[in-house]
Amino acid sequence: MRYRDYMADRLGQILLAGGFWAALLAFGVLAGIPDFYLLWVTAAAFGAGFFGSLWDFLRKREFYGALKKSGQELDQAWLLPELLDQPQFLEGKLVRDAMEEMERAMAERIAGYEKEQKEYKDFVELWVHEIKLPIATGKLLVENNREYYDESMLEELDKIDAYTEQALFYARSNYVEKDYVLKKISLRQPVYEVMKKNRRALLKSGAVLDLHDLEQEVYSDSKWLAFILEQILANSLKYMGTGEQRLEWYARKEREQVKLILKDTGVGIPAKDLSRVFEKGFTGENGRTGRKSTGMGLYLCRKLCEKMGHRIEVDSPGQKGCRVTICFPVGSLTGDLFGGREKEKKPYNFEREL
Repeated sequence: MRYRDYMADRLGQILLAGGFWAALLAFGVLAGIPDFYLLWVTAAAFGAGFFGSLWDFLRKREFYGALKKSGQELDQAWLLPELLDQPQFLEGKLVRDAMEEMERAMAERIAGYEKEQKEYKDFVELWVHEIKLPIATGKLLVENNREYYDESMLEELDKIDAYTEQALFYARSNYVEKDYVLKKISLRQPVYEVMKKNRRALLKSGAVLDLHDLEQEVYSDSKWLAFILEQILANSLKYMGTGEQRLEWYARKEREQVKLILKDTGVGIPAKDLSRVFEKGFTGENGRTGRKSTGMGLYLCRKLCEKMGHRIEVDSPGQKGCRVTICFPVGSLTGDLFGGREKEKKPYNFEREL
């Protein structure tokens, strides 16, 4: 806010006051008032008007300047009235009162949306838990009546189970910090758990497994990490392609981090799609070739990794095969956070400590 803009906004008032003062001067001349007194009164009136407008400008500039700066820096602009001091002029008070009313209305609406979102999340979680029982029952019936059902029925039930699990993790993804506990685990544990759970799909694919150097210990939540690995494995099997079919999973310790590297010999990812593979709902060129991709797997992987302080990267060297790397911070990067808790062997709640 500049002074000349302030004065330009009051041009009508200035012209009206100037016209009124010109009329008074004309009256003084006609009445025979000495010029000395007229000049003195004119100078006094001009000085009072100037300094009065300057004082009014400075106090308003402070308020509107703070309003503009806070609005640019604040992520949740509707909370702006909480940062502003009570102005000492009428227009500012009216503006602040109106903003407070808007803040209250926005807070009520946001609370309503949060309630609806929580109710939806609770419903999805309940539905998933309820649907898992008939899925497990269906698998048991198929296992006990092999003369009537073939292996494909179990494969389809496994797919239904995987998609319901994905729905559960998606519903929880915005609240993951309330549902996970970081503790020291060996990477071997979740890797072998995922392989065992997906043994039928692995046997059907005929892929050669090469699991090695998985004794590295990292801080993570085994349940969430197992889900991430399962999504990556599902993608590897879905886009395996023809020719040599090989899955190589191994860990490598580097300075301040441990990398879990998951490689396959699939069809690869086109270079134009690599930068978008983590976008929600993005299926890419490979997903439009009859493989019925949802575009949710890698999106959830990145979201959950970020929540737990991990980093996930995807590349496709030479556009042949795919390599997913999950980076776990170790050494001094975790020592400050955990503060010797690993000696106590107690689960670590990351969110509580922050």
